[in-house]
Amino acid sequence: MREQGNIRRSLLISLGLHLLVGVFILVGVNFEPPRRPSQAVSIIEATMIDDGMVAAQAEQLNQMLAKQQQEQAAEQARAEAQRQAEEAAQRRAEEQARAEEAERLAQQQKAVAEQKAQAERERQQVVEQQRKAEEARKAEEARKAAEAKKQAEAEQQRKAEEAQKALAAKKKAEAEQQRKAEEARKAAEAKKQAEAEQQRKAEEARKAAEAKKQAEAEQQRKAEEARKAAEAKKQAEAEQQRKAEEARKAAEAKKQAEAEQQRKAEEARKQAEAERKQREQEQALKDLESLMGGSAGGANSGASAAEVDRYKGMIIAAIQRNWLVDPSMVGKQCVINVRVAPDGLILQVSEGQGDGAVCRSAKNAVHKTGSLPMPNDANARKQLQNLNLTLIPRL
Repeated sequence: MREQGNIRRSLLISLGLHLLVGVFILVGVNFEPPRRPSQAVSIIEATMIDDGMVAAQAEQLNQMLAKQQQEQAAEQARAEAQRQAEEAAQRRAEEQARAEEAERLAQQQKAVAEQKAQAERERQQVVEQQRKAEEARKAEEARKAAEAKKQAEAEQQRKAEEAQKALAAKKKAEAEQQRKAEEARKAAEAKKQAEAEQQRKAEEARKAAEAKKQAEAEQQRKAEEARKAAEAKKQAEAEQQRKAEEARKAAEAKKQAEAEQQRKAEEARKQAEAERKQREQEQALKDLESLMGGSAGGANSGASAAEVDRYKGMIIAAIQRNWLVDPSMVGKQCVINVRVAPDGLILQVSEGQGDGAVCRSAKNAVHKTGSLPMPNDANARKQLQNLNLTLIPRL
């Protein structure tokens, strides 16, 4: 490959040199015939080319070509050696390629054999399908022929039946025409009788409508009288029922008032009893303290108890003012513990013991009160910082 490239390059150089010499020669030759000038032209001086100089240049070019040919011969020798080495390598490569090609051809022949076998199988399948299709086509043609024959027979039978029907229809039409003529005659006779009957019924209907109108007027008068009587009766019964309801409500109100009075009396009794028991407990505690603290302490303790009772009532009254009492709470109570700061600020409120709804409502009332009145006496104030209050809802 390299040798061919070198030869091609040398030939191109040689061709280029010959073309260059030809161009030099052609430049100095005028191939056009002389022409007579159509007008005066200016004369241009020209320099003639010396043939000797051209020959010298040609000789120089031949020497260059000879030298180049010698170089090309040496290059060709080197290229020939390289070519032979490359040809040996190429032969080896070609032998390997032929072996690979033989292997490839064997594989290809195997594949072709398989393809032929597959094609044969497919051809047989196609032949089988064509055979089945031909059988199906023949069967279909036979079925269509039988169907066509059946249809032709049915058509022939249908036309015969239509002919019979047409004949029967013609007879029926003639009979129908006679029947309609008879019916028309009878209809005319019936119409005449109907008109007479209609006039008679119209007269009867007029008389019946007149009688009905009079009966309806009488019925309406009686219904109005009955309605007025029923209305009067209903009003009387309503008045009687109203008076009975008023009497019942008065008795119920009296009963509720008596029950409320009894409930309040019972509440007052329970409150007084609870307060009495609380005073007795406090008095017992004070007596115990007086026994432990002496006669001077006893005098102060008595004064503190009165102060505590007075402020406890004020505290209960303050809570009652902020307590929203529901009627369903009446007759119930709640014992609740309240922790109070020395300045009267409520610190803690227990859940309470008693009815759940009453205790929740009482606790809200205590929180709403916020600050409780506290005495100036230190001992009394100390006793009021931890209160167990029995709160009874009052409407």
